[in-house]
Amino acid sequence: MTKNKTALSAAITLILVSGCQTFETLDTGLSSLIGKPYKQAFDVLGFPDAENRIDGKRVFSWGNRQTGSYTVPTFSSSQVYTGTGYTTVYTQGSQTSYYDYNCQIDMIVNSKGITENFKYKGNSGGCETYARRLSKAGL
Repeated sequence: MTKNKTALSAAITLILVSGCQTFETLDTGLSSLIGKPYKQAFDVLGFPDAENRIDGKRVFSWGNRQTGSYTVPTFSSSQVYTGTGYTTVYTQGSQTSYYDYNCQIDMIVNSKGITENFKYKGNSGGCETYARRLSKAGL
């Protein structure tokens, strides 16, 4: 039981640390593209999913979403009084968990084709793809 708790604690810590790294990489990488021609972002992030015009500026958007579920086994034990003493009863079952990994990045470009700003929203599972691309490009 202690091994399971230790493994679970280690997994949660790893997820939290990797999430921080994902957003740190996005902040640094996207900021390095500000002031540069917008096509440099295309070279790193890939072709955007959408383009809009707002107040005379172009807004390019990238989006990523994965949803699903997974089932894991569960185990429990309890003490039961049988009339003559206590006995341990072991129970096995399962638990289904759901996930929703998502990320959206918006890039604002001025009339001269220069990147003015970025914004993003999402979670580490969804944004990890873009963080890896930025990291691979050395940004």
